[in-house]
Amino acid sequence: MITRKYEKYEDYVEFQLRKTRNKEKQKKWLGEEWGKKIKIFKDVLGSVVKGGNYDKAICLGARTGQEVVALKELGVKEVIGIDLEEFPPYTIKGDIHDIKYENETFELVYTNILDHTINPTKFAEEIYRILKENGTFILHYQYDCHQDIYTELVIKDIEYIYKLFNKFSIESTRDIDTGIIAMNKEIIFKKK
Repeated sequence: MITRKYEKYEDYVEFQLRKTRNKEKQKKWLGEEWGKKIKIFKDVLGSVVKGGNYDKAICLGARTGQEVVALKELGVKEVIGIDLEEFPPYTIKGDIHDIKYENETFELVYTNILDHTINPTKFAEEIYRILKENGTFILHYQYDCHQDIYTELVIKDIEYIYKLFNKFSIESTRDIDTGIIAMNKEIIFKKK
């Protein structure tokens, strides 16, 4: 369920940037939460990534880049994050609805921002497009949770996600507990 409508796409972008550009939040993300979130990402992504022999990965909605650092520390050779705001060296400016990479660029795609999309179908199509054949897509999401005012999409039915990502095969699903990161579900997909 989409939580709000915008007159134009730029209004959505500006609204989402309020959170990302908030200096107090940035201080927290880059300070007290930095190491904690890297450890959480390593713990929760480790079982999927270790031994996966991934050369190139992208994190969609990476904000300051803790998940990028975690994937690098887990052995992924080349990792980049994209977000509406750039946070060098881990996150470059990019849009999840229009990803500026060629088709089949990445072996691994990770995101935990499904709740921040206003066009879930376009988001799913972009992930499918940039992922190599037999590539892995890791989705962390909030089930039946309206995290904060920036939540654009609330998932209340798992079938919605299965339909949204129906071009992929499902490898596994599980509940996750990430502590300070509000995601509570994980689905691992493979590109057919």
